[in-house]
Amino acid sequence: MHYDGSFVVAANRTKAYEFATDPSRVATIFPDISEVIVQDDEHFSLKAKVGVAAIKGSMDVKCAVVEKVPLTSVRLKLLASGLSSGVQMESTFSFEDASGDGTLVRWTADAVVAGLIAGLGSRLTDSIAKKYLHDIIESLKRELS
Repeated sequence: MHYDGSFVVAANRTKAYEFATDPSRVATIFPDISEVIVQDDEHFSLKAKVGVAAIKGSMDVKCAVVEKVPLTSVRLKLLASGLSSGVQMESTFSFEDASGDGTLVRWTADAVVAGLIAGLGSRLTDSIAKKYLHDIIESLKRELS
């Protein structure tokens, strides 16, 4: 599944980039988090509550900052497991000076879902993924405005 979008925030490009490359800060934008553990400057893990149709529980999520281009972009990889399911996702955020003030943030997310959650069907899985991504992006916008 592929998703992408863009938005403008009030924060300058330096602040936006620093936020996106700081595991202790970027971990806060994920919805329904019950625990965050920052291992180092590029790795963190979290436990997220998930509710998908009749499937409810938590997933263990491991995240890594895998590529940084200073003040320009960051690429993150995420592996989630739990609820007899797995999710692999790679996201890229790029930062440009916006016309006027602030920063234009462009993002992409590519995800593969397997297991019980994938068995719910592609329409439902896509709908759930869009909701979680929406929540993450809205939280990121709040943090950078």
